[in-house]
Amino acid sequence: MKHNFTLLAILLLTPLAALTAAEQRPNVIVILADDLGYSDPGCFGGEISTPAIDSLAKQGTRLTQFRNGGMCVVSRASMLTGNWWPKALPDFTKTPLLSEILHDSGYRTALVGKWHLQGHPMNRGFDHFFGFLEGFSDHFGGSSSYRLDRSPFTEFGPDYYSSDQFTDRAIQFITSPKPNESRKPFFLYLSYQAPHNPLQAPKADILRHRGKYLAGWQAIREARFKRQKELGIVSADATLPAYPENLPQWESLAPAQRDLEDLRMSVYAAMVERMDAGIGRLLKALSETGKLDNTLILFLSDNGTDPFSVGDKSLLAQGKLPGDRNSNWQPGNGWAYACVTPWRLYKISQHAGGVTTGGIVRWPAATQKRDVITIAPLHMIDIMPTVLDAARVPDTLAARDGESFLPLIQGRPWQRKSPLFFQYMDNRAIRTAEWTLAEIDGTGWQLFDTRKDPLETIDLAASNPEVLNDLNNRWLGWWKAQSGKPAYTPESTKVGAHYKPQGDRGSGISYVPSAMPSALSDHYPLP
Repeated sequence: MKHNFTLLAILLLTPLAALTAAEQRPNVIVILADDLGYSDPGCFGGEISTPAIDSLAKQGTRLTQFRNGGMCVVSRASMLTGNWWPKALPDFTKTPLLSEILHDSGYRTALVGKWHLQGHPMNRGFDHFFGFLEGFSDHFGGSSSYRLDRSPFTEFGPDYYSSDQFTDRAIQFITSPKPNESRKPFFLYLSYQAPHNPLQAPKADILRHRGKYLAGWQAIREARFKRQKELGIVSADATLPAYPENLPQWESLAPAQRDLEDLRMSVYAAMVERMDAGIGRLLKALSETGKLDNTLILFLSDNGTDPFSVGDKSLLAQGKLPGDRNSNWQPGNGWAYACVTPWRLYKISQHAGGVTTGGIVRWPAATQKRDVITIAPLHMIDIMPTVLDAARVPDTLAARDGESFLPLIQGRPWQRKSPLFFQYMDNRAIRTAEWTLAEIDGTGWQLFDTRKDPLETIDLAASNPEVLNDLNNRWLGWWKAQSGKPAYTPESTKVGAHYKPQGDRGSGISYVPSAMPSALSDHYPLP
């Protein structure tokens, strides 16, 4: 990647008002949802009301094949380092992060929300931090890892709710710079926890959705798929992958099971809408301060929807329902299946449902094109080189794994140079322009035609042994180079409460939906 150091010096020394719009370096906002399903926003086919996210898509570009790492910490490490995760995580403390390079080049920087990486963000180039350090926190009551800059934060009053507070702090950062920072462009990493567990939302928000999901996860998936065809997200002749063998048919559930499942998804939908409302407030603040058009905004999720439900029995024994304070419900297999439409499998898996983000990029100052849909193969590792390119900032590391897709944002042709690689525990994949090779739960490679079968429905492994062998060797070469290990020895997902087999073709753990206790049925009544 080439950069003009003379131009950078001029930009840093020239008053902002004296620069033309084309010369001004953009503000940058990365909005990262947590465990958001591919099809949850309206602009990707969902029935959930997301007018703010939809407006980003209408005014920008939908990145329909943006890939992630399938797991929170994997995606976040790759995003901030620009490197594949087997190298990014072990080298995290030694690798210059996006935040550090932007800070050193004159950007003011902030992280609001979830960190979930080594160390403290203010030691890694962020001027300001509000949020929590660990993987998740109670949305109402926070946790002991919350920080305001470097100080512990404990002000969780009765009206505290994470998405609202994160939005407020983000708006404060962009609208109220310190006097000596007012001329600087900013980098905001807005890392919402929604809709990651615990499934919690204000009760009034939940009740607005009660009863909407009694049709069941298959009906929701089919309705989303139909809208995706209408939107041009998938081809008109596409066919959904076969129904998972480890997921019961909705019609087989007892009324009390359907009741609790409806509540589970009602809370999830309420969380997504509350986050979207916050994004709408953020966009309004940008508009009112005249910063909206020259702000590069990236919206995406860190991985597919969480299919687990490991705490159900314990939570019901405590009299806790989805939505309650001091509870920790998860979406469960059924709603994960609906939320990742049209893909197969979910968070942790390296099949498309686990690693595909419904991404959006908006930067009007860079292009006149609007409401664009692209199938360009992008990845979290590409965010860092792209942002640095857009900001005209030289990279301090000689080589990164990511590829800048700035031309794509500007409406110009762009083509990926290298395959995409994936691995987490005993799930892995390699994706090229022609083929996808993927494995779930260590059960053996599956091979798919990337162009003809992007939804990964027809396994061609048996009929294409030479292709499989070639891709397997390429994946192993990548793994050895990245991990420094002489061979691949997968860590089994068959151990640990959260890492049970997910396979949807007979190898996965069967999902048994919990039932609404009659004693609790009036807490969130159906209409």
